[in-house]
Amino acid sequence: MLKNYISIALRNFLKHKSYTMINIAGLAIGMACCLLIALYVLDDLSYDRYHEKADRIHRITLHGRLAGNEIHTTSTAAPWSGCW
Repeated sequence: MLKNYISIALRNFLKHKSYTMINIAGLAIGMACCLLIALYVLDDLSYDRYHEKADRIHRITLHGRLAGNEIHTTSTAAPWSGCW
């Protein structure tokens, strides 16, 4: 039964070459995009996990106004870095 399915599939692949190439290219592009997204998410989730006390790392942000302009920044002064 499996041999029959494979022979029918090969016959259809050879009969409709352009359709087969479009389907295989689409599948390959979809799998590559999925893999890249998964690698990006895994890298983003593992950020700063190599530290011994990774659960105690915080991000300090600044939201305010300076001379009438809105300020949203994550850069901070050295005393806030915790290196004291």
